[in-house]
Amino acid sequence: MAHLDLHEQEQVDKLKYFWRDWGKYLIGGIAVLVIGYAANSGYSYYKQSKSKDAVIVYNNLTSQVLQANDKEIYADADKLISQYSSAEYASMGALITAKYAFDKKDYVNAEKYLVWTKDNSQDKSLSSLAVLRLASVYVDQQKFDKARELLKTKHDLAFDGLFYEARGDTYVAMGDLNKARDAYKEGLQKAANDPTTQQSIQMKLSVIGG
Repeated sequence: MAHLDLHEQEQVDKLKYFWRDWGKYLIGGIAVLVIGYAANSGYSYYKQSKSKDAVIVYNNLTSQVLQANDKEIYADADKLISQYSSAEYASMGALITAKYAFDKKDYVNAEKYLVWTKDNSQDKSLSSLAVLRLASVYVDQQKFDKARELLKTKHDLAFDGLFYEARGDTYVAMGDLNKARDAYKEGLQKAANDPTTQQSIQMKLSVIGG
């Protein structure tokens, strides 16, 4: 970890506070997007695949998440990925379950479902999202080498800005603000068509003095 002077350490602490305070809402937003995606594509998927059982399992999983029923959540997630692995509902269910596990600091299960989605999802957007979330799991455990290596993997080009942002987050957690600034600045360019990501990156640059 790079040596930091008092000013730089204060900047790092501010950014950590930002993530502790707002991170849960950002992560929650991802889950909402995933659930919304499921709702929009659910009927057409049901007609095409005729996997009524997969829909039922997925809906039950989301209900159990609201009730924080660990046993049922993991059982439903395992059923989706084992019996309906080719369905998008399996990937979406795995992502939601991984978020639930991450929020509880259950890194073993969070990693399990994110790795599965990364390796098995037929949707590049969902697999790319799984990579980003998995990197966060590694950073939270200070497994920085794993996170950095993971963020070099191929992904949906639409996620370029988010990947560079995640690299910046990793370097901030490591205490290397210079590399964090470089990653964030690259992310701003990559996210030229994504105002939301640009705004998020700019906020972080402002915190660390970019």
